[in-house]
Amino acid sequence: MSLLAYMEYFATVVECGSVTAAAERLGLSKPAISKQLGQLELRLGARLLNRTTRRMHLTEAGEQFYRHCRRALDEALEAEQAVAPLQAEPQGQLRISAPQCLALSLFKQVLPAFQARYPKIGLDISISGRYVDLVKEGFDAGLRIGELEDSSLIARRIAPVRSQTLAAPDYWQRQGKPAHPRELAAHNCLIYSERQQARQWGFMDKNGQEFRVAINGNLVSDDASLLRAAAKQGQGVVMGPAFMYAEAVAAGALEPALEEFARPASGLYVVYPNGPHLASKVRVFVDFMQQAGERLR
Repeated sequence: MSLLAYMEYFATVVECGSVTAAAERLGLSKPAISKQLGQLELRLGARLLNRTTRRMHLTEAGEQFYRHCRRALDEALEAEQAVAPLQAEPQGQLRISAPQCLALSLFKQVLPAFQARYPKIGLDISISGRYVDLVKEGFDAGLRIGELEDSSLIARRIAPVRSQTLAAPDYWQRQGKPAHPRELAAHNCLIYSERQQARQWGFMDKNGQEFRVAINGNLVSDDASLLRAAAKQGQGVVMGPAFMYAEAVAAGALEPALEEFARPASGLYVVYPNGPHLASKVRVFVDFMQQAGERLR
């Protein structure tokens, strides 16, 4: 049993004036309370109470220990009361890790709406293409695309994510639109350096077999926004999640190709560390992102 639990039993006995009254308040039997008091005295190596059939007196050690007990129990209650509002009304700082493609698309609409609904939650967002260890680096939640490998995290699927191969219409007019992914070898491909196997793009043939083609190009960057801008300016071919380019496609600035060779959709997930209690600020963020993910479907 924890020392704090012993303190609660002892302080209750002192404040109730008897083991019988303390047992009634705590919902325990009198022998159980007496046993705990005896174990506490053994643990401390000191007698805390002098008990007779009629009266109970604190020893000098008991008086000192009670003062410390009361202070410790009051501080524990104060700590519990400080946390309770955070769970009742979501608030506090929320640290989120996310890939850049979300910052360029979904986040622009979602985060202002989230903060409008939960004004007491402050957002601290880290945008990166690298793998982030949420637990080690102290993040409350993260957003990830593709296959998940970290079993220590809880994952909630937000939406499917399709990959697209795109270029500006004038680029396709100048260089010719490829009929097969192998023809990308003759094109200037804009390469996202944070992608695994960055110089090999994945596709699927008509028989459902996945394959990769080697690509090259004169622009390599870990900044997805730079690659998207270059593609819109007609500098080359880019590959990435469809939702990141949806606005440019709708405006006619980019045009997809090789759609019949696209691989099956992967997933966009919100992930967070496993634990016995989920903070309300994390819970509402997870739920909000799942609702927001509907617009990506």
